[in-house]
Amino acid sequence: MRPVTASQSLHALQTAAAADESPEAASGPPRWIGEIEINDANLRNNHFYLRPLIDKFPGDVIGGSNMASKAKGEVVIDWGGPEPVQTDIDGQDKKFFRARGWIGAFYKFHGARAGDFVVIEEMAPSRYRVSLKRRDSVGRVS
Repeated sequence: MRPVTASQSLHALQTAAAADESPEAASGPPRWIGEIEINDANLRNNHFYLRPLIDKFPGDVIGGSNMASKAKGEVVIDWGGPEPVQTDIDGQDKKFFRARGWIGAFYKFHGARAGDFVVIEEMAPSRYRVSLKRRDSVGRVS
């Protein structure tokens, strides 16, 4: 996977906004799925666990613990980068998005720190937006 620069991501977001091609424009308001606090291990290993939210995803996108037992369906993740990601969920053991290469770029692009939150919203069937919510220096969420 090619590294994504902040200017490429910003350009992609500006282009989509100018064309009004956002998922919200076509499907109405998003459905709140939940949020997950980021810890140091998440930042080191480019992942975040979906355990508390797993039941909010369609069953056909939840697969087994390896590629041989991949789910039949996939979700599309809009994370603020230049292109969305298609993936299923490793729902047997790890309970995180199987494709994880984008998560490191997401953390870097948004300057994620331990204590911040990953926010997940459903924009349309099987299409999700992942964004970052900051925890400020005194522990309040902003």
